[in-house]
Amino acid sequence: MGNICEHTFEKEDPKNPGYSLVEYDLYAKTGLTIRKNLNTDEYEIVTIGEPREVRYRYKDIHDIARVANEIEEAENTTVGCGVLCPEKRR
Repeated sequence: MGNICEHTFEKEDPKNPGYSLVEYDLYAKTGLTIRKNLNTDEYEIVTIGEPREVRYRYKDIHDIARVANEIEEAENTTVGCGVLCPEKRR
């Protein structure tokens, strides 16, 4: 089970400007990951590898977590600040 936190998606990837540095991978068999498009302020579920294909896009992190759970057919992804949250370390 994994926790995703909106704060961890705020830092930009210097190698991929406009997108979050942090990605959260779903089950390996799905070939999908969650990232944030910082230009549109939307969370996306995209394919891993190139080219990246956006499968789902939502403004609310809870919606993206719900879809991730539907894809994995399990309640694996929850929303909340965890130990890696930059806000908790302040």
